[in-house]
Amino acid sequence: MNQTAKAVRGWFTIFLICVLLIPINVSQFSTLLLLPFSRKGFMRANMGIKGFYCGTVARAAQWCGNVLIVTGDRPRQENSIVFANHQSMIDIILLWMWSLEGQTIGWIKWFAKDVLKYVPGLGWGMMFVNTLFVKREWAKDANSIRATFAKLRRENLPTWLVIFPEGTRMKPAKFASSRAYAARKGLPIFDHVLLPRGKGIHACIQGMSGQLSAVYDVTIQYDGGIPSIIQYFTVGGYTARFHAIRYEVAAIPDRERDLNNWLLEIFTRKDKLMADGLKTLSSAL
Repeated sequence: MNQTAKAVRGWFTIFLICVLLIPINVSQFSTLLLLPFSRKGFMRANMGIKGFYCGTVARAAQWCGNVLIVTGDRPRQENSIVFANHQSMIDIILLWMWSLEGQTIGWIKWFAKDVLKYVPGLGWGMMFVNTLFVKREWAKDANSIRATFAKLRRENLPTWLVIFPEGTRMKPAKFASSRAYAARKGLPIFDHVLLPRGKGIHACIQGMSGQLSAVYDVTIQYDGGIPSIIQYFTVGGYTARFHAIRYEVAAIPDRERDLNNWLLEIFTRKDKLMADGLKTLSSAL
């Protein structure tokens, strides 16, 4: 297929993904009819709708020639926290691709910027599935996050909580700031990731206490640079590598200070893995 044909295919795919949000939102609003009778039924219906939409986007990305090479532990059907390094919005699509294997795509819940809830289509849909909207100020977010965790515990539905401990995507200014801060504080200076923050993971573990089975550490790397979302569909043919390590939740430190130290060790290994490990792991498949 020549480049023009790929571009047409990609733009058509993006158009369909956007248009699909209309019936998705209509379906979600229709589930409000279930709410007076069964909160759990309402949530299960929305998990199914979300899983269909996210799965459609993931398969569309593959149809455009994009490849995800997976190594490490496979996803299981269990209540989990999944954390990863964050370089692009495409990271989210890759997590959807990975979760298709374990049929857990409808279970995924995100920490997302509070402003996204007001975005027509995507943001409205996120409000139906207990997305944890945050303003990045713990004092302002704490009560709403605790309330969401309380709902998740009451409903007792299967859950994957996805979080990016770096707090933001990898950008030149953020990268320089992170390295400068690490140098001032005598912390490891990374070449491929930002310094992680443990507060979000600690909040998840505490908020879902007794209902979590595992924590997955995911490392994502792109071959030949990171494409934009538009390029991912209109150019296609990109390869990403994805390595997952599963930890029993009982092995994760309870105290936030200890968890921060553990997470720093994880990201130290992650930085080295990105430097020289992912391609080596993939070539062994």
